[in-house]
Amino acid sequence: MQIETFVSGKMLENGYVLWNDAGEAVLIDPGFTTEQEFNGLAAFIDGRGLKPLAILVTHPHFDHIAGVDAVSNRYGIECWINGEDEAILEKNDFFSNMYGSHLETKVNFKKFSPDVKVLDFGKISLQVLPISGHTAGSVAFYSPEAKALFAGDTLTKGSLGFLETGYGVVLECIKEMILCLPDDTVIHYGHGAASSIGEEKKNNRFFKRSAAL
Repeated sequence: MQIETFVSGKMLENGYVLWNDAGEAVLIDPGFTTEQEFNGLAAFIDGRGLKPLAILVTHPHFDHIAGVDAVSNRYGIECWINGEDEAILEKNDFFSNMYGSHLETKVNFKKFSPDVKVLDFGKISLQVLPISGHTAGSVAFYSPEAKALFAGDTLTKGSLGFLETGYGVVLECIKEMILCLPDDTVIHYGHGAASSIGEEKKNNRFFKRSAAL
């Protein structure tokens, strides 16, 4: 399994392409906002002969779904979000305008149940880890094969992201679902540089607090 990161938009949001040796691919949080950014993504996908199968969203804030329409239209694929975050979609136009990045999405988002544990697309299998904190329905996608965790905005390198729920909830999520992952698992965040489970255990005070619960 291989991963490519695309940084885009005024929020410098990280979007990802994950693909296997068969060329099957999923896109996670495509947040690009300009034609140039989209063309760069499309050139990467087409140049490697990849076949996108789905778009996955850790949480549907505007900076994480700005590129959904263009990707969905080009490759004829669906975009999946946690159904618990559906209400956020109604507010994204307002918030994107606040940040000077007008957003209109016409895609009919597919909603997976909060109870879903695994999503399979072709031979790509991703575990769905509910790490509500940044939003009520925030999830992380974990690929054991790629040794990768796509954490969205609930986690950041060395700390936590902006949280809408209590810190206690997130600490429990880290304890139950994140600390048990192998130390060499790479954490790919919604913004900023990547890290690893082992590195966060050493340097992230919230990981240390979670371990002590």
